[in-house]
Amino acid sequence: MPITQEQSEQSVDIFSEMVRLLGIQASASAVNGEDRTWISVKSEEAGRLIGRKGQYLESLELLLNRILRRKFGKCGWVELEIDGYQKRRPTGPDGRRSKVDEEKLTRIANDTAKEVKRWEKSARIGPFNASERRVIHMVLRDDPKLETESEEADADGKKMVIVRLGGGEG
Repeated sequence: MPITQEQSEQSVDIFSEMVRLLGIQASASAVNGEDRTWISVKSEEAGRLIGRKGQYLESLELLLNRILRRKFGKCGWVELEIDGYQKRRPTGPDGRRSKVDEEKLTRIANDTAKEVKRWEKSARIGPFNASERRVIHMVLRDDPKLETESEEADADGKKMVIVRLGGGEG
């Protein structure tokens, strides 16, 4: 879904404010392609915005898009490109996680839920990055018998997801 001119302008303003609050000097401009929109960012401190293996970039992009969704409801995904670095990840044509990835994570979550209920023992799955953990937590959030929690797993910011019976059992 393409974004409107207003959403494009707002995305630059919002991102610029985020960077300013981080105390980093950067200039940002929106680039509207045929099938996607991204913000091109130039900064002397690009490494601080990109992070190791692009994890800060990924987090900033996710935060920006959540703010845009809250403000506009439905709108297209806005990608970030910082000094030519763009986090490459499998996505669908709308810039979001591919349907195959989401289906795989949903299947993992549901299979784990069945095992936890059957054996009445907690299970740890992962490690996953923040957006992958979010899919798992969202899939299992409406099951009153289960609780999910993220737990530190490695230095890359990936975490394990613990699935257990509600009320701390298991």
